[in-house]
Amino acid sequence: MVKMRFLALLALVLLSIACKKGGNESVDPADHSSGDGSGQNPNSGNPPPATGKIPAELVGKWSYGTFSPTNFWDYNGKYTGNAYEQALVFEFHANGTYEEYVINSTTSYNCRTEAYTFFKGTVKVNEANRSFVITPTSGNYRGFYGCAPRSNINRDARKEELKQETMNYQVESGKTALKLSDAENPQGVRLKAITW
Repeated sequence: MVKMRFLALLALVLLSIACKKGGNESVDPADHSSGDGSGQNPNSGNPPPATGKIPAELVGKWSYGTFSPTNFWDYNGKYTGNAYEQALVFEFHANGTYEEYVINSTTSYNCRTEAYTFFKGTVKVNEANRSFVITPTSGNYRGFYGCAPRSNINRDARKEELKQETMNYQVESGKTALKLSDAENPQGVRLKAITW
């Protein structure tokens, strides 16, 4: 219950940040462009300079996702996806860099709303107390509103939105899952090891 409240609150905060005034470009979730019109992919090229190496047990992709057990079909009988989806993905690199993806979407009354947030930056790990600090160096917010396309956004994160966070971690044996927690959510969230 606490985990769902934490994720719902996180989704609302990210959606409200993403909904602040931005460009009017349409959103393509498969496109990782920076929103500056350059078409540059934040995943391309070299990651930002790292501040150190991270332990092998943290290296990899970790995902938490909640997907609706119901599907949404429009009034013409066309399948339009799950009624509700939410996912959080971290990818940690051995050189001390990371990427973070947050995806939220919902379909209601034939209208699709999606919010997508991307951050990348550096990680400093304190193995002694099983914690790390993530420092985002860049990010992007996108929002897609199927029934209100003039509200679509695609913009880079502002400097004040690139906030440092401290998290505690615990890796399950066999590196099958990672539990993250912080002061606001001491119960934590369990992310599964994934590949793509």
